[in-house]
Amino acid sequence: MNYKNLKILDIGAGPFKYPGSISIDFNPNSNPDVLWDLNNYPWPFKDNEFDIVYSSHCLEHLNDPKKALEEIWRITKPNGKLILIVPHFSSRLAWGDIEHKRAFSSVLFHNFSDEYKELFFSHARFKVEKIRFRWSPPIKSGLATPTTKRLNFIIRILDKVISALANINIDICERFWCYWVGGMGEIHFYVRIIK
Repeated sequence: MNYKNLKILDIGAGPFKYPGSISIDFNPNSNPDVLWDLNNYPWPFKDNEFDIVYSSHCLEHLNDPKKALEEIWRITKPNGKLILIVPHFSSRLAWGDIEHKRAFSSVLFHNFSDEYKELFFSHARFKVEKIRFRWSPPIKSGLATPTTKRLNFIIRILDKVISALANINIDICERFWCYWVGGMGEIHFYVRIIK
């Protein structure tokens, strides 16, 4: 896919901005393109403005994830893409950050999909194209401790093996064995906007 001609938004980018994107964040220290409290709606963008919306570890900090997803739906073009990375409910890191308000499961988008019409509670529609579990997300170099730097090689190998096994069948992983391996670290959702 040629991203050069696409308009991309990175929601809650912090210091790790998605390449080629416009960033929006509440923290002026992260030097966002748009300084905005994401708990204030509507966000300062036009309807159908973006081709791709990317958000990594932001939704769990917001007061109303449903409202945030509806806002993402509003500002993304029909058939646009959402790449959403959130902490899995089984992760100790999901609950270790005092600013996290919630964690998520693989069924996050059920209430927004046509397959679950009886659950509709929103006008926004999304089609999940792919879900991937990640056992241990990479530690950003600025956040790594001496111990994690030494263990990084082993963690990377375990991450590849455990993530691969989890993604064979995410339902079985989530329902039966995710806690056996210390929990899944995060969920990656690849979603198409339906309008």
